[in-house]
Amino acid sequence: MENQKRHLLIKYFSLFNWATVTIAGLLLLSTFFIGDSLVLPWITDTEYVKSPLFLEYFSINGKPMGFELDQILIWQQFKTGRYLFLEWPEYLLFALTLIGFVICTVTITYLERFWYLVCAGILVFISINFGLDELAIGNQYFGYAFIGGLLLLSYYFQSIKTNIGFATRLISILILISSFTLAAALLSPVPSPTLVWFSYGILAPLILAALFIFFVAGDNFFYLFKIATQNAPSGKNALIHFLMIGAVYILVLALLFLNLTGQISLNIILINPYTILFVSVISGYFVLQTKLAVVESQIPILLIKKLLYPALAAISLAVIAYAEITANDSLTLAIKMTIVASHLAFAVVYYVYCFMNFTPALLANAPAWKSFFRGERAPLLTARLGVIFFLVGVLFYLNYRPYYQIKAGQYNTLGALAEKVENDLLAEQYYKQSLFYDYYGVRANYGLAMIEKANGNPAQATKRFKEAILRSENHKPALGLARFYSDQDQLFNKLLSLKEIENGPDDQRVLNNLAIAHYEFGHLDTALLLLEKAYQNKPTPENTSNFLALDLSIKNNLDIDSVLQSTAHFEDIHTLTNRQAFANSVDIKPELKLKTPTDSFLLLDELYYLYNAALNSKTSNKELIETFDRYIAYPRNIAIKDYLMLGKVVQLYNSGEVNETFNLLDELIASYGQNTGLYSYMKAIWAYQQGAYELSFVFLGEAQSYNFDRNIISTTYSDFLAKTVDQPSSGLLQKWKTYESERENLNQEERKAFLFDIARQNSFDEEGTLKAVDSLRVMDTTTPLEIYELLQEAISVNKRSVLLYEAYIYQTLEVGLPFFGKSALETLSRFTNEEEFERIKNQFEQKEKLIQQRALNLND
Repeated sequence: MENQKRHLLIKYFSLFNWATVTIAGLLLLSTFFIGDSLVLPWITDTEYVKSPLFLEYFSINGKPMGFELDQILIWQQFKTGRYLFLEWPEYLLFALTLIGFVICTVTITYLERFWYLVCAGILVFISINFGLDELAIGNQYFGYAFIGGLLLLSYYFQSIKTNIGFATRLISILILISSFTLAAALLSPVPSPTLVWFSYGILAPLILAALFIFFVAGDNFFYLFKIATQNAPSGKNALIHFLMIGAVYILVLALLFLNLTGQISLNIILINPYTILFVSVISGYFVLQTKLAVVESQIPILLIKKLLYPALAAISLAVIAYAEITANDSLTLAIKMTIVASHLAFAVVYYVYCFMNFTPALLANAPAWKSFFRGERAPLLTARLGVIFFLVGVLFYLNYRPYYQIKAGQYNTLGALAEKVENDLLAEQYYKQSLFYDYYGVRANYGLAMIEKANGNPAQATKRFKEAILRSENHKPALGLARFYSDQDQLFNKLLSLKEIENGPDDQRVLNNLAIAHYEFGHLDTALLLLEKAYQNKPTPENTSNFLALDLSIKNNLDIDSVLQSTAHFEDIHTLTNRQAFANSVDIKPELKLKTPTDSFLLLDELYYLYNAALNSKTSNKELIETFDRYIAYPRNIAIKDYLMLGKVVQLYNSGEVNETFNLLDELIASYGQNTGLYSYMKAIWAYQQGAYELSFVFLGEAQSYNFDRNIISTTYSDFLAKTVDQPSSGLLQKWKTYESERENLNQEERKAFLFDIARQNSFDEEGTLKAVDSLRVMDTTTPLEIYELLQEAISVNKRSVLLYEAYIYQTLEVGLPFFGKSALETLSRFTNEEEFERIKNQFEQKEKLIQQRALNLND
């Protein structure tokens, strides 16, 4: 019964371990697709550029008249920021490491004394490198306590209580390691203790992974030998097959080794260190029992096969995935070299071992592969010692480079942690220490470059970027250097650095940034050629948006319809903004794609799209005006309110709401005085179009007094002297026609509302406005105060209208405000002739006397 429970526990624990192997394997597989995009993601750098757009409203003797407003173009370049510190890969790796510690400790309790002492020594060595002494708990005695606890507990089960069951051993060791883990998390005074522990203790899983790689490195060769010799038609053929296949395998490994040392450049699909290790893991599992059977001692094969092997496999795959995901290139190269060197050592030694031991058996047509691990002429132990000497020789040949790269990888991890806690000084020291061990490390050089850039050391930043480029497998450091040159206004160096990128024309992002660099130098043809190539390779929102921004500069040489049609299916906000700007420049109205806002806060990109959509002298959109109103109402949009109001101003004027337009312009002037000159000039243009010639000169004077362009003012003043318009405004004529056609179908309240709308729409059409006022005056439901308010609004817009002022002055008497009438008379005297003024004044005084007399009669 006890034995059955033990096997059941091992079975479920084994399934759990193989699940971790699967997760680690899938994670490693994903790195082939995601690369370093998680730890160093591409950033789209958005630059907003103003592009003048002339809005034409009328012409004087054939000359277009209007004003320029700046629409917004969006240029997008690719860049990268600092490396991010990813916590979840560290938590995953060290969770697997702790599980591995538990399984290793449990397993060695079943070994004989000699193997127990060997494996316990290895665990002690790993524990020393586990980083517990960096947690500042108990003056470094915390780490010694951990080692002592493991040794005491494992020795207790191995030598004292040898009959204790598997479950008890597992739970006891699990509680011990869990207790120390919990204590490390809760008792350490350092900030983020688990991350500090993991970052310093990265060597522990690396050592376990290295041991596992060494353990399985020769297993591929066993299966090569078996496949080559098992079904050969003759012993001689079997030997030839083995010699040829073995030589090819050794050649592939040798080429990979030379590639890693930089002596050749090799890039063969699926032929890389990771695939070789993956095959070795599979081979090692199936040959495990056969390999361990030759050990003449008591070995817990079940535990090793079911628990220890998958646990170490998971740690090894997770270490590789961790190094790749975190872009720790020093660590990655060390792991690759460990894989290739160990496999090459086993392949060369086993090649000689098999030839020496099994040539006679093969020639005699005997199944030699069955005795692979029991060589008689050259014992397997001798071969394994040969492998060790071979690896030592490789280590000397490489000048201890894998060891140095592992140390550099550890310091890279610590530097990333220092950056996470925003301690650049400490991060700088760690990265420099990393470069001491691995001078051309991409991670350390790039990290230092970003720190030097932030510290304002351009020479050092440039140097570090260039060092990072040398060994980088992608173009991120190169684009980082180009962006640094751009930030320093070194546009020529930016262009040169982008042109020097190896295989740059094959990269969409490089093409995009190179095109913008040429554009900044005025090389429009080259920029167009590069963007066309990028667009043809793969149309993306970024290169499409930039294409449209560039098209604005060369629109006279383009097929306008083709440009707009080819970009119509892109709905990202940047492309829509540039497409709208391009359409404005060629006087075409594209479809407006407004989305219902889900938040009261308007993003800058959305603002510029709405703003560009509003800048058209011939079109109006009620929905767009409502959208502007919705966002203007929210205080959180105060920083961009001027753009919202200006876009609304243009749309209001286009829709015929002249009074509201001028009132909103007055509000803009009051709130944003720095642009008063422009807003006054806009009022001058629109007032002139409405036929208020005298008032337009007043607005021109205001624009000049606020330092608006004097040349434009002078030219416009000369044009305004003509006091004629080629296309005069129709004013309220169309509105009156609509009213007359619908009048019979409206009740009195609807007629009143319609007339109020006419009276408030365009005060520059004096006759139409006064006609609406007179029509309202005869209605029984209209009060004198309502008429007064209408006229007051009218003269606040058309400030030089004698007719409107006259009606207003008389209306002040109707509402009992004669003193306002007298004040208005004084204002009227400044812009009307004396005869007209006297007539209005006399009429006002007569009406005032008549009202006073009527009041006296009522009192009597």
